[in-house]
Amino acid sequence: MVVGRLLILSLCISLTACGTPTRTYISDSVGSSANTSYSPNTSYISVVSNFAKWKSYKLPAEDQLLQEQAVFFALNNLQEGDTTEWVGQKDASHGKVRVVMTYPMGGGFCRVLLSQINYKQKVRSFKETACKNGSSKWKFIR
Repeated sequence: MVVGRLLILSLCISLTACGTPTRTYISDSVGSSANTSYSPNTSYISVVSNFAKWKSYKLPAEDQLLQEQAVFFALNNLQEGDTTEWVGQKDASHGKVRVVMTYPMGGGFCRVLLSQINYKQKVRSFKETACKNGSSKWKFIR
């Protein structure tokens, strides 16, 4: 009986792992750090150091919201080649989002964005693709 249950459980897990589920992602530019230079993770100290660098150059929550609003404004309103920008009030951070391409996909369409965040003298660029099918929400793909 136990062997049968284990067999059924392993079969369910293997069938689930073989599928290709559709995943929804948020914009990479919203929750990422502006830092791009990290040490190889060869020791515990380098891992902790890299985490500290990542955390210290991550946009504050209010600026993450501004970046997210800029991304969705660009997706929903801008024409190809147009750019929207935002400026944070506290930390002299800023960013911009540009729509570079729109193409059909299934019953909907996808848009390619180039985003840039600037924080504490660090600049990081992102290339992101989001797709929408009819009246559904935007799904960021990788």
